[in-house]
Amino acid sequence: MNNGTVNLDRRLTQRHSLRIPLELRIWGAEGPEHRAESIDLSGRGVLLETPLPLGVGSTVELRLKLPEEITGQPTTEWRCRGCVVRVVQCGPPSSHLRVGLHLESLDVSRLRISVRTDGSGDSLS
Repeated sequence: MNNGTVNLDRRLTQRHSLRIPLELRIWGAEGPEHRAESIDLSGRGVLLETPLPLGVGSTVELRLKLPEEITGQPTTEWRCRGCVVRVVQCGPPSSHLRVGLHLESLDVSRLRISVRTDGSGDSLS
């Protein structure tokens, strides 16, 4: 700030540094989801690392589970659709990308744990 400029954080929502696994897929694409990991997230966006080659302007589906320790609520699954707004290569061309997504839609649901009566253990439903 010694040059007279002020660096203001213009984000409208708080960003949380949180590394959790997530699944993503190009919007409308058939086939399996691809694994990725969040770096940080907010109510409006996500910064993640992925080996999936994505370009700015691509629309992706994203699925992640937020644990109770983060939300204060029972574990929730977030299903989101977002637009890629930034892509940064994290090393050689064959390595992961850091991708910034602007979230366009968000569906949050609680995961229920049901106990099987056959004694085989718990399952997520």
